[in-house]
Formats: sequence, C-alpha cells, structure tokens
Amino acid sequence: MDGHQSATAKPQPVQFIDRFLPRYDVETSHSIRIGAPPAVVFRIASQLDMSHSSLVRLLFRLRGLPVASLKRDGLIQLRFKPLGEERDRGFALGLIGQFWTPRGRLVDFDPSRFAEFREPGYAKAVWSFSVEPSGTNSSLLTTMTRVLCLDEISRRKFRLYWRVVRPFSGLVRSEWLRGVRQDSERIPGST
Repeated sequence: MDGHQSATAKPQPVQFIDRFLPRYDVETSHSIRIGAPPAVVFRIASQLDMSHSSLVRLLFRLRGLPVASLKRDGLIQLRFKPLGEERDRGFALGLIGQFWTPRGRLVDFDPSRFAEFREPGYAKAVWSFSVEPSGTNSSLLTTMTRVLCLDEISRRKFRLYWRVVRPFSGLVRSEWLRGVRQDSERIPGST
C-alpha cells in the first residue's frame, strides 16, 4: 500500500500510528472484537505475550529469534523501542534495520529521535496497538504495522522480502490477537 494520505477523516488506530510514521511504503492491519472492556484488553495486549502459540514459536525459531522475544521485554531486547503510549487506548513500538538481511541489521536508537533517522540503506517500522470500545463491555483491538524504506534500493529489497514474509507476519499477528482475546475473556467480569 502506498503511503498517500486522503483528506477524509481516519479511524483512531491510524491517527495513533500517524504520530510516529505518517508516510510509509507498506501498511498492514489486523483487528479482532473481544468480549472485555478496553482497560482489560489494553492490560493483556500491552504484555505482548505471543508464547502461547506453538505456530508463533515455530515462526520465531525459523527466523532465528530467541524464545524470550515472544514477550514485550524480549522484543525490546531485540531493539524494538517503545515510541508512545496512551493508557487503556494504545501503544506503539518502533524498529530500524535492514529487515531483508538474515539478522535484520537492527539499529539501536533513541526513541525520541526515531523521526529524525534517515540513513539510506535502512527501513523504519512501527507496530501499533489500539483498543477502542465496541458496544457494551467489549472492545476492538487493532494492530497496525507500517514500514518506510529510506531509499529506492532499500525499498526494492524490502518489497521482495515482504512478498515472502507478509503471510507469516499476518499469521503472527492473527495468532497474537486470538491469544489476547482468549486471555481477556477469561478474566472474571469481562463478558
């Protein structure tokens, strides 16, 4: 998807990610309705625990990522950086690297300077999570990923990489969303 913006109003999840990466080369989004209030869903989602899924564990192993990276603290150790958070509404993580290379050549960066990074040969990614009320005692949880390549060569390399990785990336997000729903709806009083 091209990063062109329209003059029409955007839904809340897009507005949140726009703070961190308003221009992008690629965007993907996944959502799920959850029978629990936004505060509960936000608390579970913000833990970013993907370890419950054997499929996600397998996909991470195939990419050479450690098991510890299946949780938020592990992702931060891999150089994902918290970019912002709105209590009970959403949060975003950023990552800079050459994602198309075997190890990703991830860059350690200051989150407050994420927007300023413009070095050719790299791409910037934002992974955002938004929770909205959806009827009585239920929520809509949306995860959105955007990637901006910082030069044409990187853009070509990333797009080839993305053709292969995108379906697996979607599986990880869908599995994670189902896990958040399952954990959120187990909490007494959620449904």
